[in-house]
Amino acid sequence: MENAVIVGTYQFIGFHLCHSLLEEGEAVYGVSYPNVEIKDIEDKRLEIGRNANYQEISWENKTAFESGKIIYDCYDLSKSKQIVERIKSDVLQYNVQELIRHNQELIFLGNILEFEEHEKNLYSLLEQQGLPYRAIYFPTLFGPWQPDEFLFAQLLEGNEEIIISEQEYREDAIFIADAVLSVKELLVKKSGKYTFLRSGLQNQWQQCQKEIRELTVDIPSYTIPPKLHTYSVASTNSNAENLEMQRRHIKMYK
Repeated sequence: MENAVIVGTYQFIGFHLCHSLLEEGEAVYGVSYPNVEIKDIEDKRLEIGRNANYQEISWENKTAFESGKIIYDCYDLSKSKQIVERIKSDVLQYNVQELIRHNQELIFLGNILEFEEHEKNLYSLLEQQGLPYRAIYFPTLFGPWQPDEFLFAQLLEGNEEIIISEQEYREDAIFIADAVLSVKELLVKKSGKYTFLRSGLQNQWQQCQKEIRELTVDIPSYTIPPKLHTYSVASTNSNAENLEMQRRHIKMYK
C-alpha cells in the first residue's frame, strides 16, 4: 500500500489498523488529534513505538507526502463531534490544489449512527472543496482496547453501574481484528464512496452481550441510509473466543 497516514492513531480503530499494517511491514505515519485525550495512550505507544516502520508526526505534517491515504478515525462514542469539528476546521485550511496534486485520498472511519450528520456537516464541505474521499462505517466494534463507553467493556470489567450510550449501535457487532481486515481490503479496492460493514449474523450484538451476562437491553431500530454499500465481514473466531481475548486484555492492563 502507498503511504498510510493514520489520524487518530491511538483511537480504537486507528490503533488496531496501525498495528496490523505494521505487522505486514507497511510504513505508517501516526498523528494524534489535538486536545483529544486518550486514556491508554502510553501503553499503546509502547506497543507500536518500537517498530522501525512507525513514525509519529505532527498534526501539521500529515499532508506532506507525495501520494497515499490520510485515514481519519472518527469512531468515538463521546468525542466524535469534537473530532469532526477539528477536521472541518482543518479542511478549510488545506491547500486543496496541493492535496489533489499529491494524489492524496481522504478516508473516514465512523460510527454508523453518525453517518447522516457527517454527510451534512463534513462531506458536503469536502464536495465543495473538490477533495477525493471515501468513508467506511461500522456497527459496534469490540475486542482488546475497546473504550469503556461501550457496554461489552463495562460488562467484562464487572462494573456494577452500567451506562449504555445512545451512540452505541445495538443491531450488530464485529470483532475489531475482522473489521480491520475488511478495512485493509477496502483501502486497496476501488470501493464506493460510502460503505457499511456488517457481520451478516442475526442478533449479533445481543448474542455477544448474552455471552458475557444476561441483561435486558433495549435495541433501537435504525434504518441504514441507502447511499451506503453493505460489505460483509467474515468472523475468524466464535463470539466466546473473541470476547475471551477482550477479557484477558482487560485483566492484563487492570
